[in-house]
Amino acid sequence: MRKPLLTKDEKKAIPFVLPGVLVTALLIVYPLVYIFVMSFSENGVGQSGFAGFTNYIRLFHNPQFTRAVSNTLIWTGYTVVISFFLGFAMALLIHMKGIRLKGIWRSLLFIAWIIPGVVKATAWKWLFTTDGGMVNHLLMSLKLISGPVPWLTSPAWAKTALIIVQIWATAPYVMLMMTAGLQQLPADLYESADLDGANGFDKMLHITLPMLKDVSFICLLMLLVWAINEFALIWTMTSGGQNTTTLSLLIYNQFKVLNLNFASASAVMQLCVSMIFAVLYTRLVLKEEKQ
Repeated sequence: MRKPLLTKDEKKAIPFVLPGVLVTALLIVYPLVYIFVMSFSENGVGQSGFAGFTNYIRLFHNPQFTRAVSNTLIWTGYTVVISFFLGFAMALLIHMKGIRLKGIWRSLLFIAWIIPGVVKATAWKWLFTTDGGMVNHLLMSLKLISGPVPWLTSPAWAKTALIIVQIWATAPYVMLMMTAGLQQLPADLYESADLDGANGFDKMLHITLPMLKDVSFICLLMLLVWAINEFALIWTMTSGGQNTTTLSLLIYNQFKVLNLNFASASAVMQLCVSMIFAVLYTRLVLKEEKQ
């Protein structure tokens, strides 16, 4: 006798699960399929015929796409690397013996991460104002600069300002994850290392870093995904001006002018990159759960 596909209890659960499945299909699956179809179509509404890889070939020959990819790589590289090491350094500092009120310090630092993106972008946009901004006022008061810095009105400084804000916003997440990892490390390993005469660098290199490998990998993956898909922060602070247009902003700008084929092809490319990191993250989490 064949085993039924669904048990009695599973059949009873269908009416409760079905609304969520339908909403997900309507809001996520259908738009994804539609964008994928448009990226291979000859016109914006996907009704004229199959265009093959023509849209993707045009995409790679478009200077706007090349510039956006370059900005995305610069933005991602700086924010991911600096955020990771800064967050790791903060975790080590808070985890040190003799540091009091560790919970309060972690909570204060973590506020930067939980603030909504538009709110922190608006606040930092005001702080980076060339005339009267608090950042310029503070730097001039400390005699570090002789005149106001055009933080958001110069291509070089605008990228720097955006990177600073992203680091400030994401480093606390790394700090929290690394702190949790450090608290799980067995103290007897460090005691044995002390008996063997190991110094702080040796313990960091041979004990701390290897045992935090999985946590570090998860942090790096999350930082990569957030950096690649970041939109609200960049749009609120510069709107993509001053050569700060990343791939996310390029897709939005192309949809806004109804260049749907170009935007759809760009969106598919960004989705593929994000999916690579998402799959790696999922596999790592499942591996940890099995262990």
